[in-house]
Amino acid sequence: MKPRLTLVWHEAGNRLYHDRFRELAKLFDLTVVGPTSFAGIDYAETQETTSFDLKLFPAAANSHWLSYISPAMLSYIYANPPEILYVHEEPHSLTALFCALLKRRSVLVLESSAINMKGNFSGANLAERLVHARTDLIFPKNPEVATVLKDRGASPARIAAPLGNGVSLDSFSPTPKPIARANLQALFPEAARALNGAMLVGFAGRIWRPKGLETLARAAQLADVSLMLCGPVSDRDVADTARSLGAVMLPALNKEQLPIFYSALDLFILPSEPTPNWREQFGRVCAEAVFCGTPAIGSTVGGIPGVVGDQATFAPGDVDGLVGKISQLKSVAERATLIEHQLDHIKSNFSWQSIAQRVLQETSILKR
Repeated sequence: MKPRLTLVWHEAGNRLYHDRFRELAKLFDLTVVGPTSFAGIDYAETQETTSFDLKLFPAAANSHWLSYISPAMLSYIYANPPEILYVHEEPHSLTALFCALLKRRSVLVLESSAINMKGNFSGANLAERLVHARTDLIFPKNPEVATVLKDRGASPARIAAPLGNGVSLDSFSPTPKPIARANLQALFPEAARALNGAMLVGFAGRIWRPKGLETLARAAQLADVSLMLCGPVSDRDVADTARSLGAVMLPALNKEQLPIFYSALDLFILPSEPTPNWREQFGRVCAEAVFCGTPAIGSTVGGIPGVVGDQATFAPGDVDGLVGKISQLKSVAERATLIEHQLDHIKSNFSWQSIAQRVLQETSILKR
């Protein structure tokens, strides 16, 4: 009989993550609970979730993960205690606090992306201390998060090895490069300007200064390669700078278009640059690109090195270092070697299947 696991998350209703839930449901008797609305987005229970139960509840203060609270959801958890209560919320959130108070006989597992000490008050946050005291296991997103959790008061003995985000092999798979490029150009005629015979590098994600896109655009110009960016624009001046340096800008792409974009590239680059309040937690776009057959490199920020490998990194903001990496990977043989290594590594560690197996392994030990 599969162990009963209830997963609590403010994005429980987001269909983009249902691939994750389906893999967990192969190993657990899974119920996923969360709010009917979060941060202005309404979610609905659907008939597509036949392999797991999805239960959504009205919530108050639901504009932020720190504050949202759902008495109906918490009542359900208390009335139906699972063997494993998996809370994908930060330990200083209101929902994590009430889950810790109401866990009864359940093994309590948290998944955290904490990147700073905000709200900890130098250890004086009694609610967070209670959560840490009642938590049996915490999965940090990356090694930096593990360090922050220790500083916030979590017991080192209860902090597991990092558990990154996953990527679905069903959603991200290679398209032959000539076909991908033809399809991309058919969708976005402006892409033709980047498909000029030069090596094609690219980025997918928010066009936002901490993503390091000005560094990327300068490096691409110096390395004499074509650059294509796609994503919603948060910082218009960053987009303008990238265009002035020769980048082709595409809009935000949907789940069907992204694999075409990744497959069309010769190299994917995630050049994130940290701020006092932000670091790249995982670098999921790197894993998506690799699953589409394109090698990825990135800066030494947050969880990126754990995804692409230390040999595929450069210092954040280092234009010359990035130029050197791009120049090295102009070699088809170098790219082939890198993608072979990255595919093995990411399939073993960052597919939703491997992550579900890891959750089962770690929680099975706790239940003995």
